[in-house]
Amino acid sequence: MKHHTDFILIACTDPVVTPEAAHAAAATRREVIHVTDPRDLSRYALDAAAVIVDASTAVHVAATGRRSRIYFVAPEPGPIDYEMALRSHAEQAFILPAESTQLLQALAADSTEQHHAAALRITVVGASGGVGASTLAAAIARMACAEQGTALLIDAIPLSGGLDLLMGLEAAPGARWPDISLGTGAIDATDIAAALPSTPDGITVLSAARAKVETPFTLESEAVGRLISATSGGFDVLVVDAPPTHIPQASDLVVVVCAAEVRSSAAAAEICAELKAQGSNFVVALRHRGWSGLSARDIERITQGDVSVEISHIKNLTKTTEVAGLPIVLPKKLAAPALELLAVAGW
Repeated sequence: MKHHTDFILIACTDPVVTPEAAHAAAATRREVIHVTDPRDLSRYALDAAAVIVDASTAVHVAATGRRSRIYFVAPEPGPIDYEMALRSHAEQAFILPAESTQLLQALAADSTEQHHAAALRITVVGASGGVGASTLAAAIARMACAEQGTALLIDAIPLSGGLDLLMGLEAAPGARWPDISLGTGAIDATDIAAALPSTPDGITVLSAARAKVETPFTLESEAVGRLISATSGGFDVLVVDAPPTHIPQASDLVVVVCAAEVRSSAAAAEICAELKAQGSNFVVALRHRGWSGLSARDIERITQGDVSVEISHIKNLTKTTEVAGLPIVLPKKLAAPALELLAVAGW
């Protein structure tokens, strides 16, 4: 299942250019969405067929990680603030209403091109260590492929040890994070996918690398955002294994994995409060380890979040994963929650 992307996002506040931009966008017969709040921009910008910005929103649009089909507009008589246009990564700039026809032509040209729908973007974060967030992220990607989808699993945790180990790909050739050069230009999702290792069932994996000596590479949240933006049109599902301190803003769903224990639930409450303040869509996955002191109702009361799935202890899974990687045929106790979370996200 893929997202609806047949809309034009107008991120303008100027009273002159906003109605002119809206008129040009409407003439393409696409849906037009008006957004100026930075939090909403993060949610819509990556999915839009095109984005129209002015000087007031250029920086915020740039922060979303979008790098294509951005159009900068300025009111008559000008001049165009080209510094802001460049900061927004705009492809073209127009003075409105004088150049409304040219803006319409640019938008119409976009509408004739074939665009890939944006991927469903799911981020998984652990409220505490050892709750199985990485395993759940991998399971979600695995179930997406089992349902005839394509999935990219992104390791967004610095010094994580590498998701390639979890997936049994430690010896597989292919690029890891230090090998990926995002630069500042356009990035082709097909090229990235071809460079990365993949599992027998088709999960493409971008993993951290393991180095025995100090390296200059540092995984930054901006790089993760750019990677998500670049690959969003090349897969059905993107699953990000992220730390709670750097949750990608472009996530369609954030899954907070919490153990049924006091300290884990306390940490989850802080994460959920932050997500709620940001307007993010999130749910809680409740993990039962060796001993559970709290129920799902307790966790919902503490975190003020919905417990969408509960994951019980799975005997021998740790050993199996250590020896051969996460099984291609997942145990039912893991497959069912992963599939349910895909459904919650909109799959």
